[in-house]
Amino acid sequence: MKKFLTGVVLFSGVLGFTAGVSATETTDDPSTGLKTVIDQNDTTVEVEGTLGIDNTDPTAPIDEGDKKWVNVTVPMKTIFYSVGSSGSVSSPTYTVKNNSGRPVTVSAERFTTKSAGGITATDLDLDLKTSTAVTVPVITDGNSGVLTTTSLGELANSEGRLVNAGPTGQSQELTFNYDGNFTAGSSQATITETYDLSLKFVPIKW
Repeated sequence: MKKFLTGVVLFSGVLGFTAGVSATETTDDPSTGLKTVIDQNDTTVEVEGTLGIDNTDPTAPIDEGDKKWVNVTVPMKTIFYSVGSSGSVSSPTYTVKNNSGRPVTVSAERFTTKSAGGITATDLDLDLKTSTAVTVPVITDGNSGVLTTTSLGELANSEGRLVNAGPTGQSQELTFNYDGNFTAGSSQATITETYDLSLKFVPIKW
């Protein structure tokens, strides 16, 4: 009787050892998207290629944070002006709209003189003002400013969401205009200069 029991215990131990090394490939939790390869020299990895992706679609398989999410409509040209001897400087109102499947932050990076026309010899102060209550000084005492990158706001995605599964109806747009003061001094001539306003867009990761 004792011999029989000993044999059973020994046999069970052998089975347990064999089962522990028999697996050659295991798959981790599917939520990680990873598998662990054990005791073999190769494996296969599925490859899916999608061409012509629509980046306005929130479900598009684009890597989170990739600039390929950026799809923003901005004006090609903006203007500011004063009339006659008036010292008041104003402009039309312009719109920046996000069309992307991801929210984006919009920032002003630089405001630089492109072609000079004489304003630098006069007194001009100009601010860029946004519907998000941000004011950015872009010209001071006639000299265009080199901006520290300034956030103008965060725009909701193409469905009006700021976060994944968040409420819709959030703003996809911001507006801006120019406002300032101009002292022409003794000059009565019309003065025209051109500038470059550099905007930066960063898609928000979900």
